[in-house]
Amino acid sequence: MSPSVLWRCRISITLIVLVISTTPISSHGATGGQLETAANSVNSAFSSVYYAEQNGGDVSALVVKLNTAIFLIQKAQAENATDPDAATADLSNATTIAQMVSLNSSSVSTSGSIARQLRLYESLGTVAAALGLAALAYLKGDRVYRRLWLYVYRNHVVKKNDE
Repeated sequence: MSPSVLWRCRISITLIVLVISTTPISSHGATGGQLETAANSVNSAFSSVYYAEQNGGDVSALVVKLNTAIFLIQKAQAENATDPDAATADLSNATTIAQMVSLNSSSVSTSGSIARQLRLYESLGTVAAALGLAALAYLKGDRVYRRLWLYVYRNHVVKKNDE
């Protein structure tokens, strides 16, 4: 064998060993796509919860569930290197929880809007009743006052005062 062929074999073997040693070993763990999907689901759920809160809904239970989903994502990121199957399961659970929060936030938003409208109608009713009583007192108050005064002092006798 000539030295150039031997040199080419050495370079080829070195390159093959270098490529094999630098290639990451793929596992069945959580991929970046799963993590991104879970994060997008949580962001969407957060937007839905924020909208529900702006409409007057009670979002405390939804926030607790959303915090659970965020905790599962953080847990999956931490355990992805050691237990990829558990990380995948955690990301799947976080995505499911976030989707359920998004679905429930629409009903919470609707109930908050209805409660806000009910409070508005109660306030308008109170104002209308107060204005009605004020108008009634203005229009009929003088007559009622005089009749009441006559009823209270009906037996009162006014005597002449001689000075």
